[in-house]
Amino acid sequence: MNFEINELKDKATAIEVGDFLTGPNAFEQTWAPNEKDMVKQASLDSLRNKNHKYWYVEDRGKIIGAIGVRENKYGSGGYEMDSDYIAVHKNYRNQGIASELLRKMEELVKERGGRYIHVLTCDIDSYIPARKFYEKNGYKKVSEIPNYYVPGEGRIDYFKELT
Repeated sequence: MNFEINELKDKATAIEVGDFLTGPNAFEQTWAPNEKDMVKQASLDSLRNKNHKYWYVEDRGKIIGAIGVRENKYGSGGYEMDSDYIAVHKNYRNQGIASELLRKMEELVKERGGRYIHVLTCDIDSYIPARKFYEKNGYKKVSEIPNYYVPGEGRIDYFKELT
């Protein structure tokens, strides 16, 4: 990978990250009714919470990849990607960017004594590459909830214990 991973630290970039994650170059599926607003707010919220972080990758001043994670609401050392997503611009995929973003995120969680990472994803076919990506990186499928997001789009949870 020839791109630098940057930690999100300012509001203007947080807005850009939110716009990227909810734009057509990151995801091509139908969005649940409040999902885009939730994702855009997550990158902004990370600026005010030391246990909520985002990283991003740029090419020529444009966001081409991003990832976010936060400690669970119990403050118990579990981290989750619920309203925090990972995405790479469709023209930059299969270059190792997502793997590097995931590695960076996992490093921080480990440094902070995190016990696990819990990821939510979808059961629709366009998410097959994402599910394979998580499995390749040591995440185990732990549950499925049909029709969770919208009718016809269920939720699949992945979990990785950190030791």
